[in-house]
Amino acid sequence: MSDVLRLLDKAGMQSIQEFDDRFGGTQSLFDWIQDLETELWNAGLEEQSFLTARIALCEEALRRFGSDDELMTENWRRALAGSYFELGETTHAEALYRDWLKADPGWGWGWIGWSDGYRFTRTERQDFERCEQILREGLSIADVRDRPDLADRLADLCEEQGRHEEAEDWWQQAKESEPPIETTLEALPDGAKRRGSRLERKDCRSVSCPTTAPRSGRIPRPPPSSSQRSGETSHALAGAARNSRNAAAGVRRVPDRLLRIVAG
Repeated sequence: MSDVLRLLDKAGMQSIQEFDDRFGGTQSLFDWIQDLETELWNAGLEEQSFLTARIALCEEALRRFGSDDELMTENWRRALAGSYFELGETTHAEALYRDWLKADPGWGWGWIGWSDGYRFTRTERQDFERCEQILREGLSIADVRDRPDLADRLADLCEEQGRHEEAEDWWQQAKESEPPIETTLEALPDGAKRRGSRLERKDCRSVSCPTTAPRSGRIPRPPPSSSQRSGETSHALAGAARNSRNAAAGVRRVPDRLLRIVAG
């Protein structure tokens, strides 16, 4: 990552879009930097030092690119707070979400991310009551965005606790508040290049969640249940961590072509 930052500084580039437009390769920083964040999370499930590295990545991305893309900024924020939750620094994570949601109470996935810190955590701080309290507070905001996802998340929480009738009520509310789906085809000018190599979509935390919505980056996986989490084998975790370490190590090198572009 340090090589990429050095290239940005040397060339005077101020945004990810500017970097990708200038590089013009088959890979994009837009995708790559989000993949790195995911791999640091996966590795951090075994070695906490990777979560510390993920925090540094998120903070730097927010500092440099916080005004680039609203959706990506929101996702960096959730990744940052999620890392603090997983490290057991709940007070810090709470303070971050309080500040962000005070400035933008309509950020639906902010309420979801905050509540997930008390539900999908691997620490002893799992607290379903607190999780539900946060979700209900988010749903109390009249113009909250992504209301169906909030209601769906609360329904899942009720179902997980055996509150089946409440779950059905919330799933019905999620269905009723779902906006109509509009399908459009976007025509790009000849030679134009679509930003990023994948569809934009949004997930909850990188640990993944059952509800998906448009996001910049990757497709989330369903979250592990408590029994699945406790049943994870050390072999699977070790394999994920090895892959993550390899990915994190591999991105430290920047292709010679990039160096030539900046130098030239």
